[in-house]
Formats: sequence, C-alpha cells, structure tokens
Amino acid sequence: MKIVPYDQKYKDIFIKMNKQWISEMFTLEEEDIRVLSHIEQSIAKGGQVFFALDDHDEVLACCMIVPLCNGEWELEKFCARGMSTRTGAGTACLKACIDYAHEMGAEKIVIVSNRRCEQAIRLYRRFGFIETPVDQEKFPFDRADIAFEMIL
Repeated sequence: MKIVPYDQKYKDIFIKMNKQWISEMFTLEEEDIRVLSHIEQSIAKGGQVFFALDDHDEVLACCMIVPLCNGEWELEKFCARGMSTRTGAGTACLKACIDYAHEMGAEKIVIVSNRRCEQAIRLYRRFGFIETPVDQEKFPFDRADIAFEMIL
C-alpha cells in the first residue's frame, strides 16, 4: 500500500466512493455536492486529498483536508472502499491529512460526523481528536450529530 496526493486521474473514484457511502448510510446533501464539485478549488486554496492505493494502484481509501480560516482546517470526505478495507488504508490517509495540515501551519483540525460512523469515530479518538459541540452554521449537514477537534 502507498499513500499519494491528489491526482486528476483519481477524481472520479473519489467522488464515486464518497457519494456511495453517504447514500448508503444517509442522504446526499447539497453541501456534499458543493464539496465534491469543487475539489480542485479546495486544493488551489491549500487543501489536499490523499489516496491509499493497493499494489495495483486501486484506491482503498481517501480523505480530503482543507483550510478554513485562522489556522483551522477541516477533514472532509473521508472514506474507504466498502466502508472498511481492514488494511490500515483509512488510518494512513488520516495520518497523511494530519501531517499535511501540520506542515502547512494548521493550529487545529476539525471534523463533523455522525454517531452511526462508529469505526471512523474510534479512529478519530485513537488519533487524539476530542469531541466538541457541533456548529451547524459552520457545518451545514443534517446528518452531523458529533464533532471533533485536534489542537496541533
């Protein structure tokens, strides 16, 4: 397995994987469509998408991190093929995002999620993310019922 940064050739699989897991567990929301329609713009503003690839360059997992403001960054669109690959691919993508944000001068990373995403929540906690109140104005997802932050 290897971790690679965004490449246009993985854009469609990034969008497909994220739409698939969201649709399987929840309802695809306007904010999802907005984020997935502006990947390159997020990267141009300093963000990045990381992909975990298997030995055949198939995407196992992916995750995007984007700058917000005042040193705060958001972890967005984090998913694994089939929801879980049990290969450590999601862990590796999350670590790549955290490392990247740290290198870019982030002071804090925030994540919004849903309590039904138990594996992801366990992973966030394992990395040291602390639960915080959900700011619905800042993160307009109907499904967001839990939020986390990590101070770097």
